[in-house]
Amino acid sequence: MEMFNNKVAKDRIGPLKKSKSLDPLREVERYFLKQMKHYERDKRYKTEAGYDVMAQEMPYFKSLNYTEYASCFIIHPLNLEMRERQINHAYEDDVEDKLDFVSYFKDNITSKTANKYKDRETDFDKWQEPTDNLVVLVGSNKLKERFCLNRVRWLSREHDTNILFKPHPITTHQIIGELKDLLGENKLLPRDADVYHYLNKADTVFTSHMSETCLYAAILGKWVEPLEVYNKVHQGSFYHINRQIFLRQADSEDICEWVNRTFSSYKSGIINPTVDKDWRKKIDKYLEYIHDERAKFKNWYIENIKEKVRPAEGNTR
Repeated sequence: MEMFNNKVAKDRIGPLKKSKSLDPLREVERYFLKQMKHYERDKRYKTEAGYDVMAQEMPYFKSLNYTEYASCFIIHPLNLEMRERQINHAYEDDVEDKLDFVSYFKDNITSKTANKYKDRETDFDKWQEPTDNLVVLVGSNKLKERFCLNRVRWLSREHDTNILFKPHPITTHQIIGELKDLLGENKLLPRDADVYHYLNKADTVFTSHMSETCLYAAILGKWVEPLEVYNKVHQGSFYHINRQIFLRQADSEDICEWVNRTFSSYKSGIINPTVDKDWRKKIDKYLEYIHDERAKFKNWYIENIKEKVRPAEGNTR
């Protein structure tokens, strides 16, 4: 089990500690990995599970990724097409007994349990007042590679004093210095500030396909926009979920209705032990479903080069 493994956490997020609000996912991880053992031993499948990894395998995938997303346990294949496919199928499923995920997420905000990390600073009086616009940045390792810094600079000029930039907790001192030079020290919030305090008071939130703040902002009625370089958006950890939020909002759809409808279906691969009435059954049905989908693509493509699985952007959100 890697989700709560101290050594894995230290390698990925350094001195940061995960919030206690994620503790209910311990049992979910244990059950999911137990069930995956059956698939690893089953001659029909021979698939495996990996924690917070990213790669582009064939549609007839070898691996299922699992990780945390807004205090949920999410599962998806290491294939972009299959990731999008399961979310679309979940929405089309339109289950009769929809669950209220939106209220759960809103409660996370009001109860101050939305943060993934412990010990977020809440002494807001000594920092800048909230503004109408908030930019949620990713960690140092992805900032220059994935984010459009030209647009970040443009937003700073366009909104002048009515915008704040929140660095990710895992941001090096060097990058913090560069951001201060780029944007101005008075616009940069501390790394360890509670991002949700400022998100809750903003009208527009500029975020990414790598951050669960996209979901939280959207269900709170904020306007959300992505900040990545366009040809990199599909590499985001939560692309298959956040992309739908960005695009459906642009089409003036009800994001809260989409969330409840999609997340309620086992086909979404989104599991929450607090909301889901029978989360074990939901995992079982998802595994059966996604392996049935996988079987449809057998022998479609022949793989010549084995791509090495690499860590996902789990330390950037």
